[in-house]
Amino acid sequence: MARISGDGAADMVDHAVAMAFGQSRSSNYVRIQANGSSLGRCGANVDTDPSPSNVKMLIGIGDEMLKQKNVESVLFGGKRIVEQSNFEKLDWFAGELVLEHQRRSCRIAPTVAFKQATPKPT
Repeated sequence: MARISGDGAADMVDHAVAMAFGQSRSSNYVRIQANGSSLGRCGANVDTDPSPSNVKMLIGIGDEMLKQKNVESVLFGGKRIVEQSNFEKLDWFAGELVLEHQRRSCRIAPTVAFKQATPKPT
């Protein structure tokens, strides 16, 4: 039951993001989500337990997630497994962020212009 509700919540997030980002969601948004198998061995306090054994287990789960094929959500079309691994997708996205930062730092005009408030007549 918990898995079904968790999958439902993840699907709702996927659809909300797809609607918010529209056609540019494949270049402006990356979602990395574990398939159920890698989280099966987690205990109830997995995110609050700072013990070395728990940290080691979480690092292992993270490594597994990075090796998995990336899954993209298609608005009202289910999920699509892409050829890239989660690691490759994150690496590509990090490169895009670096390029965007470089483009913005080279601009003469600011990225965001603020409109000055006009004083109200009294």
